[in-house]
Amino acid sequence: MKQSVLDVHQLNKIYGKKSEKQFHALNSVSFAMAEGEFVGVMGPSGAGKTTLLNVISTLDTATNGSVKIAGTDITAMKQGQLADFRSSQLGFIFQDFNLLENLTVYENIALPLSLQSVAVRNIKPAVESVATKLGIEAILNKYPVTISGGQKQRVAAARALVHEPALILADEPTGALDSKNARSLMETMVHLNENHGTSIMLVTHDPLSASYCERILFIQDGKLYKEIHRNSTRSAFHQDILDVLAQFASPDMD
Repeated sequence: MKQSVLDVHQLNKIYGKKSEKQFHALNSVSFAMAEGEFVGVMGPSGAGKTTLLNVISTLDTATNGSVKIAGTDITAMKQGQLADFRSSQLGFIFQDFNLLENLTVYENIALPLSLQSVAVRNIKPAVESVATKLGIEAILNKYPVTISGGQKQRVAAARALVHEPALILADEPTGALDSKNARSLMETMVHLNENHGTSIMLVTHDPLSASYCERILFIQDGKLYKEIHRNSTRSAFHQDILDVLAQFASPDMD
């Protein structure tokens, strides 16, 4: 039986003081994610999925409840500890790449290791290994301005993976890509998940991207509304996702 890479228990995030009108961005959310699982998070605009991602990523703090990543309760950690934990145990893939234009592809990928003061002799093989996995070894000496959008997203994925984090958090990673590059990135993420055991949580509004996941968590009004599993083909799962989204009062996704 696989161990949990993520355990969320009775998670609450409340904005506003008790003397004022309060907003429950997250309301008693509980779920677990196994090592090597590829999970998607979806929901209407304002449902709480971005807040959930921010709390899991240690960029925001919960009002109460707990979040354990690879067995460590991050809700019990102090800010200094959180920064260290985030840099060593979490990997991030963003919609807008967040690459540094004045650094080469190699240097961008190596950045998380450099920030952890990894020895130079150990950085090169790690960068080359992850670049090979993602098929970008030929562009390591190029600068971001000279490569395509699809290549930039693969570089961003390589940077997220290079330090072998416990969990990859992908926030709308296909949002800035055309359909061809979006499909390529999702296929790459599936490859990393299936062939290298990478644990991935994907937050997306796009049903097609979500259909690459094994399981989808739907959030509405700060609560876990429903979850569905892929039991057959990706096209059938895509339709299952569309059916659930049609149940929401507002079809407008953020």
